[in-house]
Amino acid sequence: MDDTEFSSETPDTETLKRDFAKLRASLDAVKDKLSDNTHEVLDRVSAYLDKSSLGSRLDNIEDEISRLGSRLKESGRDAAAKLESEVSEKPLASVAIAFGIGLLAASLLRRR
Repeated sequence: MDDTEFSSETPDTETLKRDFAKLRASLDAVKDKLSDNTHEVLDRVSAYLDKSSLGSRLDNIEDEISRLGSRLKESGRDAAAKLESEVSEKPLASVAIAFGIGLLAASLLRRR
């Protein structure tokens, strides 16, 4: 066997190495360009938010949503407590009502 058959550096390997090096350089250039564009977009958005005071409006909306959520939780707790109280006062009537609602739901779903 010839030593040239086992040579690790064939012309095809060299070509592949050059192609990969070019590809790597191209990918690096694309990465840099994307990075620059991302920074530019973020700077523009930040400037826009500062100019139009959207940031403070968003903070106000966030606070209002938080207050409404707290009120909703409180109302839900009150309703659950009232329901629990009614069920414990009239357990037989509660079971009958639940059974009736179940029958109504079953008949409505069966018709579809």
